[in-house]
Amino acid sequence: MARRKDDDRTWGMRATESLLHVFGPASIKRDAPRPPSEADLAKEAALHQRLQRVTRSDGHTYLVDRD
Repeated sequence: MARRKDDDRTWGMRATESLLHVFGPASIKRDAPRPPSEADLAKEAALHQRLQRVTRSDGHTYLVDRD
């Protein structure tokens, strides 16, 4: 299939658009986010009690145990 002169799409865009016939358009869920469960909040609290965030002088940040 020959390209039209006014078709300025890249080969990647043409390939992606050809896959739409098989997979269809993206389905994006736009509902409000769920609040965290009690188990998630408990896990988060336990991690904050056990771990400490440390930033080195070069700016890298990592987690260490609070021993």
